[in-house]
Amino acid sequence: MVNYYLAEQIAKDRLNEAREMATQARLLGNSTPEPLRVVLGLALIRAGRYLAGHAAKGSAHPRRATA
Repeated sequence: MVNYYLAEQIAKDRLNEAREMATQARLLGNSTPEPLRVVLGLALIRAGRYLAGHAAKGSAHPRRATA
């Protein structure tokens, strides 16, 4: 028999611990820089969205590929 209250409390405790660890890591500056491929990829995505302009953002009828 599953005790849902206990499972919820354990999940909340683990989430709070993870948040505390993230806060401490951020304060200590232990974050590693993202690899160049990630930075470059995100920049290309942003550039593509910028070049696509308004037409790509607010399409009333999205195009869907059908097979």
